[in-house]
Order: sequence, then C-alpha cells, then structure tokens
Amino acid sequence: MNREEVIEMYSEALEGKRRRFPDGFFIGEEGKKYLAYMTRYLLEELLSIKVNDIPLKVKASTLWSHRLKSPANLHGWNYYDVIQNAYPGKFKPWEFQQVPNGYWIGEKGRKRAIQAVQYVIEVEVEISLEDIPSKINHHFFKKHRLLGVFSVFEQSPFKVIDAVYPGIFKPWQFNNVVMNCWKDPVHIEEIMEWFLFQQLGFFSYAEAYIKIQVKHFFKYRLTGLYQRAFNSRLERVKQWISMEGEKEKRTRRRLETKRDEFN
Repeated sequence: MNREEVIEMYSEALEGKRRRFPDGFFIGEEGKKYLAYMTRYLLEELLSIKVNDIPLKVKASTLWSHRLKSPANLHGWNYYDVIQNAYPGKFKPWEFQQVPNGYWIGEKGRKRAIQAVQYVIEVEVEISLEDIPSKINHHFFKKHRLLGVFSVFEQSPFKVIDAVYPGIFKPWQFNNVVMNCWKDPVHIEEIMEWFLFQQLGFFSYAEAYIKIQVKHFFKYRLTGLYQRAFNSRLERVKQWISMEGEKEKRTRRRLETKRDEFN
C-alpha cells in the first residue's frame, strides 16, 4: 500500500467515515511504515506544525487524540517512540516538553541525564571545559529543554556538572552558589586555600598577604566570596590570611615539638 492510500484511509478514520483499520494493518515493518506516514501527515499537513517545532508543540495528547494510540500500543511505544519512528534520528527525548514517563527516574534516568547534558555541552553548543562554570546555569537548562535533568540533581548546576565531569570543578566556581557557602568557615577555608595556592599560585600565606588584590576575586569569579565572607573589604581578606598564617605556624611548631620529644 502506498503513502496516498494510507493517508486516504487515515483521513477517513479521522473524519469518522472509517471505524477501524484492516486486521494486521500496523503489524511488522510495513505497519511501522504506515504509522510513520500517518504521523508525518498529521503533524506537518493536518496540524501545520513545522518539523523543527515538533518538540515544542507536540505532546502525547496530540497523537492520541488523532487515532494513533492504538497502533502505538500495538508496538509497546510511548508518544516519543511514535515520533522517532516517523523522524528517525531527528530528535532527542529531552528536547520535548513532555519526556516519556519515567525517563529521568532511577539509575537509568540518571545515566540518561548525564549523557544528555554531555551531548548538549560537547556536541550542540561546544562549550569548552574552562567556560562551563560561567555558562552552565538555570538559563542553560531552560534554553536547551533540560529542566527534567535539572530536577534530577536538585536544581543545582554544580551537581549536574559534577556528575558529568566528576571532580573537575568546585561548587564556588559557578554563578549559582548556595548563599550559606560564603558564611561557612569550613567552606571559606577550603575555597581560600584553593584560590590562593592553586589558582593564584602563592607559595605561602605571607606572600598571599602581600600580593592579594581585589581584582583577583573578580578574575576568578569569586565576587560572592569577597562580598559576603569579607564584606567587600580587602583588609578583612588580609586579616583572614594573617590568622591562617599564624594558625599554620602554631601547627608547625607543635609538630616540631612532638618530633623533638620523640627523638
């Protein structure tokens, strides 16, 4: 049966002139082909939806309300499978406003989420590793229709990226930092040590005390740390560095005393 014959039969069914399709009509590869004809006809011709707009405008109800649910059930398909059958390889599941039920749930869902984000970053958008902290935010997930992924990781850009690229980034590198991160002394110490010695390359607290500047915080996107932990005052930064330096000296002296006692 050619496409025109299939579409004529489908049109009759939609108009109520035909109650059912012939027995075995949707079975096998031939049946899948007929279903593809019908799906494309429905979306592109009957509903006048542009192919690129399908993820934004088509939901399960769009297909099911136009007599496509029974043939989909015959193959054990959800609505995305029906679209995939009609447009093989054209779309990704996460591009749709309504992803298949359970798509992001469980360990499989988590793996799909990781693969989806990695695909968008590396293939679709081509974001370099160094640009990820500045470009991956709430807007990124909304723009690329990845809000389902976002919910899997508690709406945290850092948690998503840490799952995709484990151990490469720190939470404070991202624009959306949890506010109390800048008030927690443990976090502040961890961040400052990373900042002073790994990023700025200082060899000691003494050197950091002399050379630290406000521009360093801006350069490494740590303005939140500067503003909230140190009240936007460089003298407070230096006070913290001085205290940490003294703490380090006391620790070193205790270790030397214990070593001398042991010897």
